[in-house]
Amino acid sequence: MINLDDLDAVQKLDTSKMVDLLMDFPQQYQRAFDLSKDYISKQDKLAPEVFGKAKNIVISGMGGSAIGGDLLRALFADKCSIPIVINRNYNIPKFVNEDTLFIAASYSGNTEETLSALEEATEKNAKIFTISSGGELEKVSKNKGFPHFSVTHKGIQPRCAFGYLFMPMATLICKLGLITDIASDIKEAINLLSEAASEFSPQTPTINNQAKLIASELYDKLPVIYASQNYYDVVAMRWKGQFNENSKMMAFHNVIPEMNHNEIVGWGVPKDINQRCVVIMLSDEKDNPKIQKRIMITSDLISQEGAKIISVHSKGKSHLAKALYFIYLGDFASYYMASLNSVDPTPIERINVFKARLAN
Repeated sequence: MINLDDLDAVQKLDTSKMVDLLMDFPQQYQRAFDLSKDYISKQDKLAPEVFGKAKNIVISGMGGSAIGGDLLRALFADKCSIPIVINRNYNIPKFVNEDTLFIAASYSGNTEETLSALEEATEKNAKIFTISSGGELEKVSKNKGFPHFSVTHKGIQPRCAFGYLFMPMATLICKLGLITDIASDIKEAINLLSEAASEFSPQTPTINNQAKLIASELYDKLPVIYASQNYYDVVAMRWKGQFNENSKMMAFHNVIPEMNHNEIVGWGVPKDINQRCVVIMLSDEKDNPKIQKRIMITSDLISQEGAKIISVHSKGKSHLAKALYFIYLGDFASYYMASLNSVDPTPIERINVFKARLAN
């Protein structure tokens, strides 16, 4: 097993320098926020009196391009006066019509499911806004006259462009008056992540580095991530996806309280698998007291079946800052897990092979 404090060994595996993108995340959020504000403020088509009042929001995307929409839904579902629906499919919900704010997000701009969904939304005269770094999505948007936010940082994995995909969505729904201004929350989040970058950095030894410590606990184990349904379900999903793509390993996630009604019973057999699982329990001191009690009991019952429990606590004041901190920690933990698994975190060869076979 690689020593995570051996910088040469870790960097040798990271041939595409993903660590540079991770260290740049606080700055990425700032750039994305500034660029989003500048673009959306200058778009007459996006003025509330022109764009019109939406009755629902549908965000269509896949994988790393959709997770920004998931965060938007998780953080603002209880603050937004209209429903927010995430669509991960070729087709769109039947209710989509001219009163729908339809956001199509694809980092590459060539995601076939997203392009198919956009075509249907166009036929239904939805209010359309698109986000990509180019590709067919940008071409279609220009031809149809749809407002399109162009991601200027090209050539990276969609999961590494989280800020560029999330910030335009958040900025738009703020401008349309669907949620209150979140500029102060974004500022807090960026400051918090700037501090976290120092802690999670490869230069920070394992004993003082929570991301390295978590990765070390997960070596040769199966990660299972649990979080509260409120606000942080998307965080658990992100952790799972990052272990899949960065670490090239299987991982699972679920939410509380739902898993207390089914999955908790599954912690029975096979016993040998239970003993190879590590449960990462994401919690916030502001969680509903009933959720806090459920987390405590769940952890106790699962640990009795042989699984190890790692409790991870939020930092920050706003839900946005807390969620982005959780996500940042998970991104770094999966990065170090890639080193322990002796794999390069960037390539996603199996997805490329799958797409090639699908094309044929």
